[in-house]
Amino acid sequence: GSTATGKKIFECAARDVKRITLEMGGNDAAIVREDVDVEVVAPKVFFGAMANSGQICCAIKRVYVHEKVYDAFVNEITKVATRADAIMGDGMGEGVMYGPINNKAQLDKVSALVEDAKAHGAIIRCGGFARPGAGYFYPPTIVTDIREGVKLVDEEQFGPVLPIMPYASDDEAVARANDSTFGLGGSVWSADVARANEMVARLQCGTGWVNDHLADTGGPFGGSKQSGLGYELGKSDVDAFTELQTVRLAK
Repeated sequence: GSTATGKKIFECAARDVKRITLEMGGNDAAIVREDVDVEVVAPKVFFGAMANSGQICCAIKRVYVHEKVYDAFVNEITKVATRADAIMGDGMGEGVMYGPINNKAQLDKVSALVEDAKAHGAIIRCGGFARPGAGYFYPPTIVTDIREGVKLVDEEQFGPVLPIMPYASDDEAVARANDSTFGLGGSVWSADVARANEMVARLQCGTGWVNDHLADTGGPFGGSKQSGLGYELGKSDVDAFTELQTVRLAK
């Protein structure tokens, strides 16, 4: 659930010192380096952000793209988003791949975040408005000319809206990705796998991906900072709910 909900559960658990694990909100950053093939990477980043119409805790919520390939990447992912809009609709319909936002309150939140971004000078490359008519549909939306300090970048939108920002150096990208109260997941996209591995290890998050995002790692899952407490799956999950006991036998 959200970080706010997790904090309330944590407060309740503290009353009788219950041990708990919490998987809470995320604001996952994807870092796209200058050596990528934009036409190959843009659709993958899009899917990592827009699967389930962006309503996945560890989906990509913000993207940092090297300034040398920024314009090309934005153009390509905007094309992908425009094509995706045509296959958003009733999940029972043939060929539909993207559905609605879960409820009106969340639709209103996503709409408000986009309007706030516009008020701060952001440019909407595609989408940017709720569809009229039945259902809580919000088309895939790409946002540029935005940076930290705007709610759409700093908060978890949990919807099909993606802010994309340029950066100049790897160190800058990592620092900006880490400049968040969240720490659920993150990814680095690069033709240089060794460099990408080095960078992803510096991201302050529970799960890191290289040239992927959302894929099941088969390992423990959880978050750092205000994205979680403890880990699910694997031995760490069992340890979290197992009481350690030390026994000494007198001789």
